[in-house]
Amino acid sequence: MGLLSILPENLNVVETWLTRLFLLLAFVTLGPWAFLLVYDLVLYLARSITYEIPVVGGRAQGKARPRAPSLTERPSGHRRRFSLARHHEGPARSTGGLKSDEPEPRWRHIPEETADGFAST
Repeated sequence: MGLLSILPENLNVVETWLTRLFLLLAFVTLGPWAFLLVYDLVLYLARSITYEIPVVGGRAQGKARPRAPSLTERPSGHRRRFSLARHHEGPARSTGGLKSDEPEPRWRHIPEETADGFAST
């Protein structure tokens, strides 16, 4: 294997095959991710180029420019609300003490918008 080998001379074959095995495993692991990244780039470029075609392109037909999807905006244009607070499922039953109609301060009451445009709690 040369100067960088840490094994004795008689184990060069084993070291060569281990190197090949790990290179194959790296290709199997990283190959699909690299393929999807290149595919996504080619698809974006193709959509952007076909948008600019004068007669049949998206601009000529009055369509919006191709955009990457957003994690913070719904397709309707409304913003999503992200929260780590638990959903409020109603007051817990108490065996005694005072009962209050005020919301419990531990809960955050953020209405979540659904695809229909209505808010749900």
